[in-house]
Amino acid sequence: MDSWKQELEDIFLSDSQASRAERENARFAQFLREVATPALSEIAGEMRRLGRTANVREAPASTILTVYRNHGQMEEICYSVTRRFVNDGILPLAHVRVVRTNARTTTHEEPFHPEGTLYTIDDVTKEDVIRSFLTFYRMTKGQ
Repeated sequence: MDSWKQELEDIFLSDSQASRAERENARFAQFLREVATPALSEIAGEMRRLGRTANVREAPASTILTVYRNHGQMEEICYSVTRRFVNDGILPLAHVRVVRTNARTTTHEEPFHPEGTLYTIDDVTKEDVIRSFLTFYRMTKGQ
């Protein structure tokens, strides 16, 4: 192939890839806005009702819930919904820092569906986010 034809093809392909990346990033931002942030905000409200200090923070590529005990003096859990790039798109991922009652800290990264299960971003629900949070929050109590 002539070099100018290859160059033109490279330009064309980079445009279509950029469009796909833009679409995927926009879809992930929508997921954060419509699924992850409402789920974490609901959890934060319930944690505050139960006497914890809880804050939700939105960032361009994640939503983060941090829960504190002892009147906001000690972090108990930092739970964030981030993204993982896979071959055919972006999948949400839970990234968690757990501080156990014995002050031992562990960090976890886990998909919202079992490893090896085929799923898309559209398959992850608010209930999946809440269930995942509960799984990790149990760890703060040594369960």
